[in-house]
Amino acid sequence: MLAHTVIPYLSEADYLAREMTSPERHEYVDGVIFAMTGASRAHNQIGGNIVSFLHGQVKNTPCRVYMSAVKLKIADKKTYYYPDVMLDCSRQETDGYAVTEPCLIVEILSPATALTDEREKWAAYQHIPSVQEYCLVAQNKYSIKKYTRNPANPQDWFLDFYGKGDQVPLVCVDTSLSVQDIYAGVLA
Repeated sequence: MLAHTVIPYLSEADYLAREMTSPERHEYVDGVIFAMTGASRAHNQIGGNIVSFLHGQVKNTPCRVYMSAVKLKIADKKTYYYPDVMLDCSRQETDGYAVTEPCLIVEILSPATALTDEREKWAAYQHIPSVQEYCLVAQNKYSIKKYTRNPANPQDWFLDFYGKGDQVPLVCVDTSLSVQDIYAGVLA
C-alpha cells in the first residue's frame, strides 16, 4: 500500500504570520509553502555584484534594490516569492516586507531551483504589469537569459542571450551591465 502524505493548506494570513517568526524563509504558492535552500558562494557573489551595480545606478532616484530577503507578492495570485534581486521604482507602499511592482527581477540559477525559476516563476512574473525585464543568470558559466517586455504589445516578450564580453541592457534604469562585471570574483 502506498503511504499518503498530507500537505496542509496554509492561509495567506497564516503564512505571513509564520514568516515573521520563522528562522527559515519559505515561498508560498496558493496555500502551499516551500522552504528556501541556502545559496552557494558563487550565487551570493553574483547577486552582490548585480545589487552593487544597481545601487550605483539608482542612488539618487526613488527606485529601490532588494536582494533575496524581501518577498515579491503577486497581487492577482496567492503567491509570494523571494527573487534573488529586484528593482522597484513604483513608490508603492506595502507592509514593509514585500514588493508588488518591481520593474526588474533577477534569478540566479542553481541545480535545485533552475526549473522553478525557468518555468513556474517565469509564468507568474510575466503577469505582473510592472515587470519589464526578467533575467536568469547561470552560476557556473557566462550565460544570461533575458526576457524583455515588448512595449508595443505588453503581452509579448523578447528573449535574448548574453555571454562573456556582452553588455546586458537594462531598460528599467536605461543603462547596461557588463556580463564580466556580473561574474567578477566568480569566473576567470
